[in-house]
Amino acid sequence: MAEGLHKSRSGLIRALVRIEKGKIIDIIISGDYILTPEHYIDIMEKALIGTETNREKILARLKEFYAKNTFQSPQTYPEDFTEAIIKAINA
Repeated sequence: MAEGLHKSRSGLIRALVRIEKGKIIDIIISGDYILTPEHYIDIMEKALIGTETNREKILARLKEFYAKNTFQSPQTYPEDFTEAIIKAINA
């Protein structure tokens, strides 16, 4: 798994990503950012499985996830998670 780090306004986001055939097959997102309830990070990780490894597809999937779910992530946005994931992909 490759690691990517991104500092958002609410804290550090760490993404561990495993890629196969240009798609995310495993991902772990951790860090000290704020996202409540916390179990939504697990749901977010599952939503990203199968996503193509380009910025636009990842960002679109995360924006869709934000739109369809009810959780709070003050000052942490889809773009922040995307940045950590892209850094892991490019590592």
